[in-house]
Amino acid sequence: MLIENCALVLEGGGMRGAFTAGIIDYFLSNNIYFNYTIGVSAGANNGANYTSRQRLRNKKIFTELVTDERYMGFKNLIKDGNYFGMDFLFHELPHEILPFDYDNFKKSTTKLTVAATDCQSGEIKYFSPQSGSNLDIIDKTFKASSSLPLVSSPVQIGDRLYLDGGIKDPIPVKKAFSDGFEKAVVILTRERDYQKEKVKGKFLLNLFLRNYPNLVDDILHRHQVYNNTLELIEAQEAAGKIFVFRPVNLEIDRFSKDVKQLERLYNSGLKIAENQAADLLNWLHN
Repeated sequence: MLIENCALVLEGGGMRGAFTAGIIDYFLSNNIYFNYTIGVSAGANNGANYTSRQRLRNKKIFTELVTDERYMGFKNLIKDGNYFGMDFLFHELPHEILPFDYDNFKKSTTKLTVAATDCQSGEIKYFSPQSGSNLDIIDKTFKASSSLPLVSSPVQIGDRLYLDGGIKDPIPVKKAFSDGFEKAVVILTRERDYQKEKVKGKFLLNLFLRNYPNLVDDILHRHQVYNNTLELIEAQEAAGKIFVFRPVNLEIDRFSKDVKQLERLYNSGLKIAENQAADLLNWLHN
């Protein structure tokens, strides 16, 4: 079933993306295909495997490969300035360890948009990785969207430097609407009633990101953007324009390596999708 009148919007959240992976795998198992998907950070990576139709690949990344010391840790941070092993995640993994189907990705009926934040301007940039001229550009797009400030190095694409798309547009619902969709399915990685607090450590931000004052300003105001987006989502949900999947009893943070917790979170996404499937299909056809 190809869904053409509704966007699929995927929030980031690091390892909390295991929840999204469960829902994505339910969609793939039941041939629920949106022709437009937009994602940020871990949401972009979940969206990539959804677009390439690689069921269970997300699960393996979140619940099996996380035990590899190259995945994340302070050893990586000391070695190359990235807490997450960017070369491991965006080169070794897709090309050697758990091959990503680039061919199927590029010809998929789902078109994926990926968000990253321009370090110099502080503005959001929306990429269409399926139109990338080579595999390196595709890899860099996902790497840029997933590069968290302070624990990741900026990623150069063309003559610009980029970091995590969630800095400027953490849940890109407005972009989906501006691209012409009147309805959206949104997969969040925070529980209902969650509110983001203002970031602490202004001194460290100004110290380590002193060359990017606009980016620092984005980070300092990110909580306002995030919470305002949640208000928009709740209002549009009440109006029948948005269908939301949310985790419950969330126990992990974005850096979790707890395999059992990650498996539970993945399975909870799978179960929630199954439980809400009838409501979702009814909503999509109204």
